[in-house]
Amino acid sequence: MRKIKLSLKLLLGALFTGAIVVYSFVQPFQEGAVCSAFPAQASFVFKADSLAELLQSPVCSQLDKALGAGNSLAELAASNDWKKWAAASEIAVADIPFRNAGAQKTWVAASWVGWRSPWLRWKLEAATGGNLEFLGKHSVWPIWEYTSPDLANGMSLTFALTDNLLIACLSESPSDMIPLLDAYDNRIPSYSTGK
Repeated sequence: MRKIKLSLKLLLGALFTGAIVVYSFVQPFQEGAVCSAFPAQASFVFKADSLAELLQSPVCSQLDKALGAGNSLAELAASNDWKKWAAASEIAVADIPFRNAGAQKTWVAASWVGWRSPWLRWKLEAATGGNLEFLGKHSVWPIWEYTSPDLANGMSLTFALTDNLLIACLSESPSDMIPLLDAYDNRIPSYSTGK
């Protein structure tokens, strides 16, 4: 009887360990999934296969203007090693006309992170402090806000991490991240289901 219990415990332990390893390292790429976090009312969507392709596109100059104060997306990407975790694959950018938006456009970017998601979450949690503040969770998804005097006046830059996507939102309110996560969770219609 003890041998059966021990064998059962070892088998369950091996299954649990296998599930953790598969979740952490094997998440098959889902083409077009980057648009699943964009609400259906997205007025403009640009999809790129890589960050390099996005940086070469005309959309990049619009994003640089939205960041304000002479900020450059290319310089930000080159200044740190986050891009190997956060923008190593397909990426999409959208302009979202939220109802409560003021004078500034709301820009959203989503990047496929797949198996890198748990590692990126640990990296973000370790980086909390300084310019990065943990805002809490919506459903189960953690949200962070990046604050910097270099951002355009009145703009907020928030990040959320799902099981497969890193979502960034540049808007006038950190709460604009909530509809994006609701679209990802299919609580509201998303751009990918409507198109």
